[in-house]
Amino acid sequence: MKYLGIRIDKKLTFREHITQASEKCRKLIFTLVRSAKLNWGLSHKALKTLYTGGIQPLILYGTQVWAERVEKARYRKILTGVQRLINIKRAKAYRTVSIETLCIMTGIKPIHIKIKKRRNSTK
Repeated sequence: MKYLGIRIDKKLTFREHITQASEKCRKLIFTLVRSAKLNWGLSHKALKTLYTGGIQPLILYGTQVWAERVEKARYRKILTGVQRLINIKRAKAYRTVSIETLCIMTGIKPIHIKIKKRRNSTK
């Protein structure tokens, strides 16, 4: 069932919502990066704006409802995968760099920490 843009299943795992949101973000990242290659790629500032204005709100939508699911490694891996993609592009790094290093290099908090912070601020 879909209610207010959040996919809800019988067991309240929100797996479908998290995977669909991450797939939507991945498609957006790949489309923008592919089209920007014609102009020698996007700048660091443009990628930061893309992440903070487009990707992050898509991922964080409805976190007050499904934030507890980030405790499970399966869901955390899906969400950090999206953040990893954009951070690799921002840092102009290789795929072998860890997500923690990428977050430090780009100055962005890891997504699971942002979700926990958002959940705690609404309690």
